Amino acid sequence: MDISIVIVNYNVKEFLRSAIVSVERALAHGGLTGEILVADNNSSDGSVEFIRENFPSVKLWALPENIGFGRANNVAMREASGDYILILNPDTILGEDTLEVMLRFMREHPDAGLAGCKLLNGDGSFQLSCRRGFPTPWASFTKLFGFSRFFPNSKLFARYNLTYLPVDATYEVDALGGAFMFMSRAAYEATTGFDEQYFMYGEDLDLCYQVKKLGFKVYYVHETATIHFKGESTRRSALNEVKVFYEAMHIFVKKNYRASFIFNLLLRVGIMLRSTFALVKKHRGAALLVLLDLVTVGISVLITSRLVLTNWFGLPRSDYPFAIIVPALVVVSVLMALNTYAIENRRSLRVIAVAMPAALILLSSLTYFFKEYASSRSLVLSIAGMTLVLLMLQRNVLRVIDRIRFGGANSARPAMKRTVVIGVTQEAIRIGELLKRTQFMKHYQLIGFIDRTLSKMGDTVLEQSPVLGDISMLPKIVRDQKVAEVIFANDALSYSEMLETMQRVSEENPSRNVNFNVVPTASDVLLAKRKIESLQPERGGEGIALLPVHYNIQRLSHRLPKRALDLLALPFLYVWSLLWRLFSRTDAPQQLTQNCRRILRGDLSLVGIESRTSSSRSLTKTGLTSLARITLNPLASARTEDIEQLDRYYAENHTIGMDLEIILRSVVR
Repeated sequence: MDISIVIVNYNVKEFLRSAIVSVERALAHGGLTGEILVADNNSSDGSVEFIRENFPSVKLWALPENIGFGRANNVAMREASGDYILILNPDTILGEDTLEVMLRFMREHPDAGLAGCKLLNGDGSFQLSCRRGFPTPWASFTKLFGFSRFFPNSKLFARYNLTYLPVDATYEVDALGGAFMFMSRAAYEATTGFDEQYFMYGEDLDLCYQVKKLGFKVYYVHETATIHFKGESTRRSALNEVKVFYEAMHIFVKKNYRASFIFNLLLRVGIMLRSTFALVKKHRGAALLVLLDLVTVGISVLITSRLVLTNWFGLPRSDYPFAIIVPALVVVSVLMALNTYAIENRRSLRVIAVAMPAALILLSSLTYFFKEYASSRSLVLSIAGMTLVLLMLQRNVLRVIDRIRFGGANSARPAMKRTVVIGVTQEAIRIGELLKRTQFMKHYQLIGFIDRTLSKMGDTVLEQSPVLGDISMLPKIVRDQKVAEVIFANDALSYSEMLETMQRVSEENPSRNVNFNVVPTASDVLLAKRKIESLQPERGGEGIALLPVHYNIQRLSHRLPKRALDLLALPFLYVWSLLWRLFSRTDAPQQLTQNCRRILRGDLSLVGIESRTSSSRSLTKTGLTSLARITLNPLASARTEDIEQLDRYYAENHTIGMDLEIILRSVVR
């Protein structure tokens, strides 16, 4: 037999089909004999059943768990009987001449242990990773600090991606990408395949290193090409790619460069720096905001010096730079402790207002321990006040910029809570429709659904809301999609599964402030608790003890300002009723006058709830206008459930600002 084609699949059923069809065509085109061996890493998208039904001639290993790329390849390669073995990714499409060209090349070059062809991205561009140099300290340094990008044609600076070499030429290289590796039987028997220390990433680089170490050569062959839709399997896994990639690099360094301590140390430093840069790039929004806050606090110190001490640098020279650095570090540290730099809090004025008193206490206490900063303790209060003003102003400016960038106030801006619904059941779809239909859309951006399996991944459940993945992928989806709200449909998971899922998401995303919500049966109320540790299983069962929602409207700090607003509005309402009575012959002015008396007695509120059910009346008073009245149009034909849902939302999230907005929108109507 000429060739054994080995494919490791993980949740890319639709790509796998195209890959197998392209392999069959390439075998037929070259008149070659071959076999296709697929090792499935416990996919949940129905890949195993799909292969058995549509490709019965494929040799299939349905592995009970995801054992990693290298180990799964080894399982299939041990049973391969071809003279040559092609290690192929499932997200590839071969050219019709690819197998013929590669087989001919390998037979003409008996010294070749491995060979790879030209790999193209889905848009037709050349994929640099298909031929590479080993990550030596110098190659890593030039790659890390951008010299390879600035000098792509330099042999000195572009050794890692080999960009100084022509794309349309065949030559020997250090390493190939694992998406396409054509291997001789002799090289396989000498190496026995991949090193199983690696789970994903690095094993292809290590195999090339071992092959060259044994005296074989590794070639890049330009005469044929393969399309590689890079990263599909990784995208549908629950892995943290950055973490796994750099763990693999550490394994490679430890295994292959242990002879030189300096060499090993330099490469480890390079890998650590690259990992750090990757992390910074991933969180660059938060990092830039931290830098902006540091600068803002420094500016507040200078402005306060100018106003209080009549000099930009009015403090003794010996106090600098501590007078600028210390307040900035204290304020930013407090903001970090309050999770201000999480995506959902970056524009929050409330968090800034809470942070500054804590920062003031810390700054005041520092003046007793650091004499450099004790020149003017009275200045500390002024600095804290100025910092509060500038940070508030800065956040408002950023909000305006966001609105301009994202197309206006009604667009999907970062202040909206990116939300996923767990389940693709009828109940989950009902929740999704409710989120899209009501006022919730101003606060919740439904980005998709999470199913138990991947069989429906990519399917659109509601408009612009597809199935994003399965439960195992939720921690990664939360991280990559910057999800702030997770809503469980009551029939999607058991309570024990909900609890387990919530704990796993929190453990794998400790820096993200994710809010979990459970919708009880036959209800639109979201029962939520941010501290999931308090959700313990009920005694004698597998459920979780859901805590009741706390309503802002029932707090004294909200009731008093609301009552004050009602009383302040009474004169205007009364004058309005008198003017209206002069020009109207209806009963409306008389009714308005009576309502003014009811507001004065405290039986009615300017803004309140709309529903008349007993459960809703326990929340707060009814109102002349309401959130439901300005949201549901026409109100008379709205469902009772929708009205009650909006009433509860208003009660839970009430602010005086919300009341003013409702009043203004009612007047406009």
